[in-house]
Amino acid sequence: MKIISLQISDDLLDRFEKVRNQSGFSSKSEALRDSILKFIENHESFENLEGYRIMTINLVYPFKEPISDEISELYHKFHSIIKAVTDWRIAEKKIEVVLVVGEFGLIKDLYQAIVKIKDVISSIHEVIID
Repeated sequence: MKIISLQISDDLLDRFEKVRNQSGFSSKSEALRDSILKFIENHESFENLEGYRIMTINLVYPFKEPISDEISELYHKFHSIIKAVTDWRIAEKKIEVVLVVGEFGLIKDLYQAIVKIKDVISSIHEVIID
């Protein structure tokens, strides 16, 4: 097995340790391996998607004008696939759920643009309708 080195803030380490202990992982390495696997699975599951999709994109970010402006510009650019945006402001954070419907290529372009915005935490999920 390879060894990797990682630098994180004290606050992030404290939060990680708290969650790791609550989750029952016996070591940092075990918890990080699990996190890396979930990260890979999450991103790989969308690599080969194509066609018409219904998805949600979730965002959490600090309530700051430059970030809000950048996100608003993206929403305008991708208005053809955005069907609804629901948002909440909690303390100094903004939480948004974006419903997108359309060709996966466009949805992926929007999501990749969101991921590049500094201080924005995001996830994407497919909505399956049977």
